[in-house]
Formats: sequence, structure tokens, C-alpha cells
Amino acid sequence: MKFKKKLVIVNNRKAFYWEKNTEKKQVIVLLHGFPGSHEGLVDMANGLKDYHLIIPDLPACGLSDPLSEKHNLENYSKWLEDFLKSLFIDSAIIIGHSFGSRIALVFDSYYPKKVKKLILITPVVRVEGLIARFVSIEYEIAKILPQNLKKSWLSNGVHRKIGNMIIFKSSSAKRRKKLIAGENKDLKHFSPKINIELFDEFYKFSLIPIGEEIITESLVIAGDLDEIAPLDSVRELSKQLVNSKFVIMKHCGHVVVVEKPLTTARIIRNWLKPKV
Repeated sequence: MKFKKKLVIVNNRKAFYWEKNTEKKQVIVLLHGFPGSHEGLVDMANGLKDYHLIIPDLPACGLSDPLSEKHNLENYSKWLEDFLKSLFIDSAIIIGHSFGSRIALVFDSYYPKKVKKLILITPVVRVEGLIARFVSIEYEIAKILPQNLKKSWLSNGVHRKIGNMIIFKSSSAKRRKKLIAGENKDLKHFSPKINIELFDEFYKFSLIPIGEEIITESLVIAGDLDEIAPLDSVRELSKQLVNSKFVIMKHCGHVVVVEKPLTTARIIRNWLKPKV
């Protein structure tokens, strides 16, 4: 069975999502990274066949409309709560990758009763590492540029090439080319204003203090070659969570959901199995 494309109106804005296995009792909602869309999570989600699966295009991403308010973690969390209400879902297992994991963590801190279990995949905890410093400089320059130059600067081929070499470092050359093409497609969808708002939220603060508030049973997955969400910072976050399991994927970078989707799905399935 393939995912079916669906539409729901959330706060007078169009939100597209992809759904399958509606006959299953347990619901999993998957939140993609930035830039991105539901497409980046489909291969991994297909490995979770025993669950009712829902993958939205987050606001301002893919086919979904932007938020009417600023694009920050608080407003994305409120949107997610309204999205679940629109689908008559009281609670769900929440899986987030990268930026999606930041939304998932903040959502859990605001609405703990809505989250049955929490799965964070390569969560970006704070600004650190080579790529983070590089991107920070890029966006700080974009902020002071005239409006008509912001988009061309943020889509600069040289910047993207350097970043992609680091982000997709553990992929084969053929797969890396495909992944980069997808990312470039996603970036073209963003207005410079939303792009900068999301960047500011991505790198504004550490997730560690929020982690201390979370009591939901959690799984945290890290890649040992990840330079976006370095291993030490992800491990530190996992230690702050009251009830968490920490898994390191060997020879993996930041986008494990597309580089090794079946392996990632297997780790999640095994963790979700009822404990005997």
C-alpha cells in the first residue's frame, strides 16, 4: 500500500500530509527536517508497516502553506497540536528528524499528554561544528543584504556545495547527487524571509534545558559521522531525558533517514516492541 496524499485546513491554511495503514491502532506522526518535505521520510516510514503513519509537509515546506505567524519552534508546536486536533488524534508516537526533532521535543514540553513515545533522529542540539559556523556566517550576511539579493545569496552554488559535502558525506556519489538535487528543490520553495526565520530558530538556543523537562519514554538516534548534530551533543541531550535510550549508527552522517532508511526503521521497530 502506498501513502495517500491528503489535505486538511489548519488555522485557515492548507496543510498537506501523506497517510497509510489507517486500519492500524497506533499512530506515528513523522516530522521532517529543514529544508525538506515528507519525501525525505517515506523510505524510512515504509519500514514501519505495523503503524498508522502520517507525514505532514510542515508549514512553509513542500506543498503546505506558511504559518500566519513567525516561523519558530513555539508556533510550529502550536500548529502540530492543531494539526492533530484536525485529524481527531488525541495522542501519537512522534518521530522527528533534525529540525523536526526540535519541533518534536518542544511539542512534548508543551503537550506531554499528546506524545505516547518520542523518537529524535540526529537532533540538532545547539550551534557547533564546522558546518554550523559556516552556515551562521552565511545567514548573518543574508540578513543585511538588500531584499532582492537575499535569495540569490542563500542559494549560492558554492555555499551549497560545501555544505552538502559535509551533510551527505556518508552517501555514495550517486546517492549524494540525488539527495543534493532534492535539497536544492526544497530550498527554491522558501522565501528568504521564512528561510532566515527558520535558520534563526534552528540555531538560536540549545535543546539541553528543554530535555530536562521531558519525561516521555524516548529514543535518541545519532550518526557517528554527523557534523550537523555532533555525537557528543546528542549524547548530552539523551542523558538529560529522564527515560531515554541512546543509539549510535555507525558510518552515518546527518541524514540517516535517507542514507540508511531501513536500518533506521529497524532500530525504531525494535525499540517500539512491547517489553516482555
